Amino acid sequence: AYGQQVLPGTMKNRLILFLLATAALAGCATPEPAERPWPQTDTSCTSDTVLLDAHFEAGNLGACTVADDGSFTLALVPEKAPPINPSAWFAFRASGEPGTQVNMRLVLDHGYARYWPKVSVDGESWTALDPETVTGGGEASKVMTFSFVLEDSQAWVAGQEIIDTADYAAWLAAMDSVDGVNTRLLGSSVQGRPIRIAETGERPEFVLFVGRQHPPEVTGAIGMKAFLENVFSDSERARRFRERYMLGVVPLMNPDGVANGHWRLNMNGIDLNRDWGPFTQPETQAVMGWVEEQESAGRKLVLMLDFHSTWEDLFYTPSVQDPPGYATNWLNAVRERLPDFPFRHVPATDYEQPNSKNYFWVSRGIPAITYEVGDNTDRDAIRIAAEMFAEEMMRLMLERPAPL
Repeated sequence: AYGQQVLPGTMKNRLILFLLATAALAGCATPEPAERPWPQTDTSCTSDTVLLDAHFEAGNLGACTVADDGSFTLALVPEKAPPINPSAWFAFRASGEPGTQVNMRLVLDHGYARYWPKVSVDGESWTALDPETVTGGGEASKVMTFSFVLEDSQAWVAGQEIIDTADYAAWLAAMDSVDGVNTRLLGSSVQGRPIRIAETGERPEFVLFVGRQHPPEVTGAIGMKAFLENVFSDSERARRFRERYMLGVVPLMNPDGVANGHWRLNMNGIDLNRDWGPFTQPETQAVMGWVEEQESAGRKLVLMLDFHSTWEDLFYTPSVQDPPGYATNWLNAVRERLPDFPFRHVPATDYEQPNSKNYFWVSRGIPAITYEVGDNTDRDAIRIAAEMFAEEMMRLMLERPAPL
């Protein structure tokens, strides 16, 4: 089985180098929370007619100024001085008289206009702004302007839909209600927020699903939820899959980053998806502690999926030569079923970066896959595709030989 193969010579060499490098880093003490003179951000800003505020989870105004005409400029600022992933996040609430037009200008000196603005009157249902009201946008854009009209006394505006820690608590409670599923505390974040897992009964082999290492990557969360709703459904295939494998689901790995409206990092200023191997952060330590807990009990990890977002729908996988080609077979099977849903398969060319995919492939020799969902992919299409990916994942995993 692919979880037991002998690594080729080049992979052995990579493994030795990877482990030597990460062992040195792992010996370091966990960093203290960074001193944060950077960034200079505001939590509220007001004109004569409109109040903007960021007093809610995921809120991030950047540095706000108001022009004489009452228009707002937000200089979007990351949580740590560059270099940082330059995907500028913004989220604010606008309050004023219904019918008031709000004019916004986003300045992105440290990033680019990755996210198209979306508006909500209740913080739950979101609508992308009409392109006629927006100028700028895209990787080359350092300025974006847009306007909207307050339909009610307040509106939320954000780069993506807001899915916050309360949403995850509700999702975990729903998983906990499924027969045979239990949720429990794994550990806590830098700021003391819970890192929770949904797990099924003990089996000889187990599968790990993780998500939301990077706070703004909301479409990955949408895809993960739809994917796992299929896995935890009452279908015959899903029941058989849960009977065959123990499952561990950690949907919110970076609750501090989500709550504080970060672009990328946790509260120590660390990219969690560059901490697999070093394990300097409490969030990655909590998840890896669960994996090692299962392994110490004699159970074997056989698959890891990590849900993210990027410009397009794609899957980062180990090399296509990984025996027995699980990732290739999985993605090809979905492509046949969804020929009109475009996505790319991007096999790894090196394994040096300490992300989750590389860590679990190099250290365990298993299919370890980064499931990337497009920022602007139609939300219904995300859900439909995720259900298909879940079905084909389960089918192929059920076809594997059972352990002796």
